[in-house]
Amino acid sequence: MFRKVLFAALLQVAGSSIVCAQETARFKEINKAFLSPDSKIVLIASHRGTHNDFPENSMASFKRGIELGIDILELDVRHTKDDSLVVMHDASVDRTTNGTGKVSDLTFEEVRKLRLKFNGQLTEEKVPTLEEALNLAKGKILVDLDIKTNRVPQIIKVVDRTQTASTTMFFLGRGIYAKMVKEQNPGFRTLVRTHQASDIDSLFAITKTEAVHIDPSHNTVEVTAKIKKNGGRVWINALGEVDKRAAAGDLEAYGELLKNGANMIQTDYPALLMKYLKSKNRYYN
Repeated sequence: MFRKVLFAALLQVAGSSIVCAQETARFKEINKAFLSPDSKIVLIASHRGTHNDFPENSMASFKRGIELGIDILELDVRHTKDDSLVVMHDASVDRTTNGTGKVSDLTFEEVRKLRLKFNGQLTEEKVPTLEEALNLAKGKILVDLDIKTNRVPQIIKVVDRTQTASTTMFFLGRGIYAKMVKEQNPGFRTLVRTHQASDIDSLFAITKTEAVHIDPSHNTVEVTAKIKKNGGRVWINALGEVDKRAAAGDLEAYGELLKNGANMIQTDYPALLMKYLKSKNRYYN
């Protein structure tokens, strides 16, 4: 997540105009739904790629998400010792690879030599760069950037270089950060995290955002209506207990998240969520 210190550097980065990538028909459908907060369609975000099928945050897991036809890939961005941007959730490589040490203490070459694990077994999958992930997703699927580094100016450069402004969302912790990102390029899309109902008013007083991450504590009809009125989609997590219930056969657990108007769900089980949404006529025809 962002830290205040990074924004001094961020403000020195000049935004660039969006160059539209060649888009698939599926991406156009996803994008239209994303920008229509009052649509009946609930968007599916797959946590760390499709990590129940392939190593988390791997290129294989991202490819599988595209094949499944889901809407959003969530991935985590960190920097190496020599300031390369890679996709890795943890601060260290210990859990997910055959290496040890902090990502920020290793060079890109050292990280690149590692192999990712899946269910405890070593695979041939490498740690992806942010650029590789964005080039894969470009014009095919949306990407939620969970930023775990203060190298935001470099991230902006990668988004500009890959021409993926219409593909990415910057996941931010506060409205002021979304404002700063949009000042670099009004076309950059943001997802802002809130922790209580009062955060909603203060957020939209500062800036607009395409999506707002809410918690169960303020998952109310009033909150979701206010977000949609201001042009945003409502993101909520199924991670944890809800996903466990769904995996055990209780797909109505997803319905409990949606009953107050949320219309984006992050899940570890995108295929199950898609099955549920189609059964309720809440997905694409």
